[in-house]
Amino acid sequence: MQDNALLNKLLIFANKFSSQRHITAIRDGFVALIPLTIIASFWVLINNLILSPQNGLLKNVAGAARWMDLGGQVYNATLGIMGILIACTIGYKLSQSYGEDGLFGGVMGIVSFVLVLPAQTTLVDIKGNSVTAGAVLTQTQTSATGMFLAIIATLISVTLLNKFSKNDKLKIKMHESVPPSIARSFNVLIPAFLVTTIIGLVEVLVVWLLHTDIPALIERFFQAPLLASFQSLGGVLIYVFLSNLLWAFGLHGTFILGSIGEPVMLTAIQQNMDALKKGTELPNIVTKPFLDCFGWMGGGGMLFCLVIAILIASKREDYRSITKVGLIPSAFNVSEPLMFGLPVVFNPLLAVPLIVVPMITTTIAYVATSVGLIAKTSALIPWTTPPILSGYLATNGDWKASVLQVILLALGVVIYLPFVYLTNREKN
Repeated sequence: MQDNALLNKLLIFANKFSSQRHITAIRDGFVALIPLTIIASFWVLINNLILSPQNGLLKNVAGAARWMDLGGQVYNATLGIMGILIACTIGYKLSQSYGEDGLFGGVMGIVSFVLVLPAQTTLVDIKGNSVTAGAVLTQTQTSATGMFLAIIATLISVTLLNKFSKNDKLKIKMHESVPPSIARSFNVLIPAFLVTTIIGLVEVLVVWLLHTDIPALIERFFQAPLLASFQSLGGVLIYVFLSNLLWAFGLHGTFILGSIGEPVMLTAIQQNMDALKKGTELPNIVTKPFLDCFGWMGGGGMLFCLVIAILIASKREDYRSITKVGLIPSAFNVSEPLMFGLPVVFNPLLAVPLIVVPMITTTIAYVATSVGLIAKTSALIPWTTPPILSGYLATNGDWKASVLQVILLALGVVIYLPFVYLTNREKN
């Protein structure tokens, strides 16, 4: 009874967490930008695998490297302004959740993000000369490395905007003959004025009193520690454990925790991509494609291993039939057909390997990367990229990463097999 009560409390908490409006806005904001991240990643791969004059497939073809400019332009307009884009999409989704105008919420997200950026920026030219310029946005500020600041500024500003907008005393009443769109704009005028003044005042006071700025404070006290925690083996294993524990109880673990983990791991892959472009050492092991390639093959729980194990050892006709249906989705890392079809969720036998296998494969991949057996991930590939191909692409063409994926899949199958044999004893 006590175990059931604890389980119910955990489920209630997880459901409330996943449906909380700010968490949902972050999650939906990232989902809206998936096409752009895929497009940018495609051009990063083209530039580095094919066009690069150092190690591209066309490195000996005259003029091939010039076409890298095209990929660079696309990158600058997508991942290069990811901070601005995420401020817009989160602001839009959060404002909609309050029942307010989503478009103006997106605008307020961008405005609040720019408000807390430094008023002056030091720029260095190719000769090493530095100059201080005002009202300049650099890619360091606007790319994925600026996402934490964009998320925080957007959540605060849109929340304040909603609270002020609910106050009738702050609305400018317009005559009934005025078009509704114009009337709504004037209704939000005073609330928007208050929000921009408050956020701008905070940035100014930080500069005056602390002789620093909000981005530096966010980097020092929030972004850097959080990023560092994910780069430790213990930190990423906690994340993997919790994600799959939620899956075991019927909750989409990667979806629920993604609003926390994705900004961190997207920042990490952005730093790796920047380092790759500069030709310097890649700083991060754990990135979003790292987990996609070595922790989520077949989806949560490394379910592609379960697919193979069932096809090898299961004598249950229901399991084999459902697995055949879920085989193709699982090959593209979509686990829901098997998770809820077998089911894997709320299945005491399969819950153990569901949690254990990804932790083991992630540990092996982490160690292999840290000692240099495989390259660090440096391309943000689509999460639906099939195993083996995904390892090759995410590591910028390191075939050893694909070999490691094969080994990890085989190991996962070996771990799943005893539990599949046990399911044969269950009644259908």
